Amino acid sequence: MEVLTKIFRQSNIGLFQSGNRDWALTNMHILLVPLSCQHGCLFHFSQVVWREVQSKGLITKYSANEFFRLNVKQLIALAFVPLDQIITGYVLICDQFDDDADDLLEYFEKTCIDEPKIRGTGRKKPQFDHKLWNIHDRVVATVPRPNNLVEGSHDVFANRVTISHPTIVKLGEKIRREQSKFEVDMTKILQDHDVKTKKPCYRKLYEHITRLVNSFDPTQLD
Repeated sequence: MEVLTKIFRQSNIGLFQSGNRDWALTNMHILLVPLSCQHGCLFHFSQVVWREVQSKGLITKYSANEFFRLNVKQLIALAFVPLDQIITGYVLICDQFDDDADDLLEYFEKTCIDEPKIRGTGRKKPQFDHKLWNIHDRVVATVPRPNNLVEGSHDVFANRVTISHPTIVKLGEKIRREQSKFEVDMTKILQDHDVKTKKPCYRKLYEHITRLVNSFDPTQLD
């Protein structure tokens, strides 16, 4: 337990939970580090929605129907709207789906939005709080979206290693080279030099998303 506490206190976990194991891990993280921030991963959030499209037998419709495909993407895009506009946006999106998507919407509502109580008034809390999967504030603050940056660095390092099962000697050499590059980049950053860590196409995409999020106007929702 002491080891886990030390690990969790040194990092914030960025997950969108899709299973009991990840859910238990997050609960442990909250218990051990109650003041830490919990943020979901946009990639895994979109993957959860896609898996539901598959499980509900909607793959053919998703591939053939551009309107339906856009609506599914709009569900995922709710992660970019302000927290206080999520319900409004979801209701507007729901009205654009056909009846054959009811099971998909029921799952999404129960898991990520909220649902009416069976007895009494009001609504139940969703399985995953809006603050867990919504990344609006992170985009506005130009903070990297959770997990994407880490997973990207893992892919880059894996490509540099080039083989799946390197020897200890080869792996150690690659780690030393990676550390040297990291230290050079840190020196440039401390000297206010621009360190371009993303490909131009990804930088343009990130800038485009940031502009869209910053220009969001709730009065234009219709």
